[in-house]
Amino acid sequence: MTAHEIAIWVTFGFYLVLLVLIGIIGEMRFSKTYEDFVVAGKGLGKWVTAISAAASAESAWLILGLSGLGFSKGFAAYWIALGGILGYWFNALFIIVQLKKEGDRLKALTLSDYVEYKLRDKTHIFRVLSALIIVFFMTAYVVAQFTGAGKQLEGMGLTTYKQGVLIGAIIIAFYVVMGGYAAVSYTDLIQGIVMVFVLTIFPVIAIFIAGGPFEFLRKAGELGLTHLWGPESFSFFALGFIIGEAIGIAFGYPGMPHVIIRYFTVKDEDEGKKAGFIAITWGIFAYFGAVTLGIAGRVLVEMGKLIHPADAEKILPVFTKAFLHPVLAGIVLAAVTAAIMSTADSQLMYSSTTLINDLYLAFKGKRPEQKILVWGTRTVIGVLSLIALFLAIKDVRFIYRFVLYAWSALGAAFSPVIILSLYDKKFNRYGALTCLITGPLVTVLWKDVFKLTKYLYELFPAFIISLMLGFIISRVFKNK
Repeated sequence: MTAHEIAIWVTFGFYLVLLVLIGIIGEMRFSKTYEDFVVAGKGLGKWVTAISAAASAESAWLILGLSGLGFSKGFAAYWIALGGILGYWFNALFIIVQLKKEGDRLKALTLSDYVEYKLRDKTHIFRVLSALIIVFFMTAYVVAQFTGAGKQLEGMGLTTYKQGVLIGAIIIAFYVVMGGYAAVSYTDLIQGIVMVFVLTIFPVIAIFIAGGPFEFLRKAGELGLTHLWGPESFSFFALGFIIGEAIGIAFGYPGMPHVIIRYFTVKDEDEGKKAGFIAITWGIFAYFGAVTLGIAGRVLVEMGKLIHPADAEKILPVFTKAFLHPVLAGIVLAAVTAAIMSTADSQLMYSSTTLINDLYLAFKGKRPEQKILVWGTRTVIGVLSLIALFLAIKDVRFIYRFVLYAWSALGAAFSPVIILSLYDKKFNRYGALTCLITGPLVTVLWKDVFKLTKYLYELFPAFIISLMLGFIISRVFKNK
């Protein structure tokens, strides 16, 4: 191992030690009761809520996938940034405070709790179906995060792909198992700060290496990267990309289970309102920074200052290895790991809570002891981590597209449910079940059966159809 690699690992090691310490503190402070372990006693402040929600909403998709899209499509990738920020804005104005208020009134710990109590569904059908959808698609989402860990470490020349996947999986599973939701939220706060630091500072470094802002823009223009429709001229394909992926991505934010759980656990409504606008600010820097970094990386490649990555999604690790001091490289490694962990930990935590709370507790007449529930949740986290680890090692996919698929299924299932439950007084359990079935079904049909994703991102039609049918069915079939 070279001195350069040792310096990277030492910097990264300090970061990992910090995460482990948070897990241990979480074990000491937030594992006494089941509510402490899964929602941290509903006492998180605005900064933890905002940045942990934002960091868990994004993932390797943002820091590797979106920078890779900027590398490939140029300025057209900024449409995706606008779509993400639109999602943050919508939640800040219409979801966070309203959901906090209703969640407290209903004493809900999870999304399924909220919907079942709100719609008075005593059959538990919604709870069972939502648990199956959440566990299946979130496990797929975690696979993409472990894939990101492998790509990053391999791209920096530090490990093989499989070794990188294994390292990422072990670290994440450890501190989630130890500290529960509190550990997840506080580590996500730190990881969100690290992510936005890298995505703000490093694009600036890349632009100045390219010769400064004017030279960067001139060269990007020569390469056709400054067209808002992408390298090609305007077409229906370009319009589908803008409407589908930019606006479609925004549709996922109101109902992403591992994100909106943060709105149940914020301290009060005032803190929730402030958290929404902190998240918007974070999103502006992170989204636009990721795209800019990808474009700058492409310019450096064409100028001969950087080798062409075998995979566009490896542009950040390739740039890091070529230009940055080992300590900064260690920070980049920490940032990418942060992006991966902040999503994977939240998804593992929420999936396991879903299985224990939404299935086990829903059908048990008597509640088991608190410690049994905590350790049951920990066991499920370990099992899901092993499943995701196996799939990540066996089946490598493009992070950007794979994450969007899971995002579509979850967003189309739950976003209409959240919006209608808050703003439609006639919305009922029949409408909610319709949304749960329609969203993932349209996603699968659109992408895998009819192969229409190249024209329009699947979340756009899936969300619209799910929302409309949920609204209509609630009026056709009324609760008894």
